[in-house]
Amino acid sequence: MKLLWQSLLLILCFGFVYVWRNSPLSDYTIQAFGFFIFLFILLSARKKSFAPIRSIGGSEKWTVAIVVVTILLFVFTTGGINSSFFFLLYFLLFGITFAFEPGAVFVFLLGTILIFLNDALKDDVYGNLLKLGSLLLISPIAFFFGREFQKSEKQTEKVEKLEESTEDSANTIASDVEEIIEKDKKALRPEDVEKLNDILEETETLREKTKE
Repeated sequence: MKLLWQSLLLILCFGFVYVWRNSPLSDYTIQAFGFFIFLFILLSARKKSFAPIRSIGGSEKWTVAIVVVTILLFVFTTGGINSSFFFLLYFLLFGITFAFEPGAVFVFLLGTILIFLNDALKDDVYGNLLKLGSLLLISPIAFFFGREFQKSEKQTEKVEKLEESTEDSANTIASDVEEIIEKDKKALRPEDVEKLNDILEETETLREKTKE
């Protein structure tokens, strides 16, 4: 479901760029750059002010959409498929796999090919098709790196949750043991008190290890 919504968002980005480019709105592209940069800064500041949002319902999807639209408009404004900045789309391929589900890179690839295909069939057709073909070759590599990156992220999250759970358990045990020692110290035998103190030492050691 997450991949579906992300794919739809990318399709909307390409649709927006296509309509903008082929309408009178293209005369206001410079103003659009300023507006999109403002939105990007606004969303980035919002994400720093609050907890990072990794879900499709968060602000990150709009940040990615703004970057995609801005770069595509910039490439078209500076010459389209013959732009000196066409290489930015290569970096964008990798960015998509890190920010979205890795499979979304193929939606981005398809959208890029379709939106540049008309220009690619003009003038230096061989060179233009070579540029689009390079995107085709890079996409599986970007998908692989994105998938491995997300696997690593999920593993890190699991480790962090386990450490938090371990620390909470150690705190609970230590609190309970301290309460027992304080309330029943007179009724406890010296060896029992010693064992409880050993437990406190073990829980303290456990808490220190989780912080490392």
